[in-house]
Amino acid sequence: MIVGARLSGASVTDLLGFARSTVSAVMTAYTKEGKTTSSKHNSGRKSKLADRDRRVLKRIVARKHKQSLSEITSEMNSHLQDPVSSKTAKRELHAANIYGRVAICKPSVTPTDAFKRHQWCRDHKCWSPQQRQQVIWSDESSFTLFQTTGRVYVWRTPKEAFNPECLLPTVKHGGGSIMVWGAISWRGLGPLVILHGRIKSNQYLSILGDHVHPFVQTVFPGERPLFQDDNAPIHTARCVQEWFEGHDDAVDHLAWPPQSPDLNIIEHLWQYLESKIRSRFPPPSGLSELKTALQEEWLNIPLNIVHDLYASIPRRIKSVLQSKGGPTPY
Repeated sequence: MIVGARLSGASVTDLLGFARSTVSAVMTAYTKEGKTTSSKHNSGRKSKLADRDRRVLKRIVARKHKQSLSEITSEMNSHLQDPVSSKTAKRELHAANIYGRVAICKPSVTPTDAFKRHQWCRDHKCWSPQQRQQVIWSDESSFTLFQTTGRVYVWRTPKEAFNPECLLPTVKHGGGSIMVWGAISWRGLGPLVILHGRIKSNQYLSILGDHVHPFVQTVFPGERPLFQDDNAPIHTARCVQEWFEGHDDAVDHLAWPPQSPDLNIIEHLWQYLESKIRSRFPPPSGLSELKTALQEEWLNIPLNIVHDLYASIPRRIKSVLQSKGGPTPY
């Protein structure tokens, strides 16, 4: 295009809008070598890895996502005559869309767990908005004064974020400074109870009698809402089951699948509460201040946030069905 314009006598800069330096470089190449196109696409240093080597590199990562870059490079070099550096291995991984990322914490889901999760979602996928609004959601959570990182990195593609091999199993209630129990309903926040030490079944019975039952009678008078809790041993103890049997005229106990915090909407409320505590200035400096902050922030949670969480229930169920009972983004 540039050569043709120049040979016709036209001003290439005015006609095509190219810079004078570009026009000069193209015309010089044409005059000396008869070339009308650039050969820069052939420039650059040849890659150290052949296509076969790149496939080996991807298989190394696919077999074990949780390994360091140096470990990946070391295993890669065991297949090569000419060793490569970690920098080269990293560059080749990035070219294959594989990056080091912080592992997402999710409960470990066994095939049996996945089957039960999938079955539960099939049974409840047709819940109407009115039925969803009759559920009281509950859970325990721990809060600490200082956030710990404890990060584990994995090498994965963006699509593998929730691949079980790329997840970090959660540890229930480990290392918390303060444990709380809370419940929410569509109609309003339930109580937040500060727990003393690790909760046992007799303490849970007290929560049901002293907090859940009065809350149900006040917020759902003359009705029979569903009460959700998970399958922790304190929730499945015989004395707890007997309590629900003795109060089945006031509240029904929702059957719950194992390893399913992603289906429990109150889990995201704990994250919201955590962010509010961390954004306080000055931050809580002791357990007493942390307790006060938790109670204050709990009472300040807007009801529209709770409603948004209830609206997310169909999406959560759909996500579990799509993953065939496996981990989900929630």
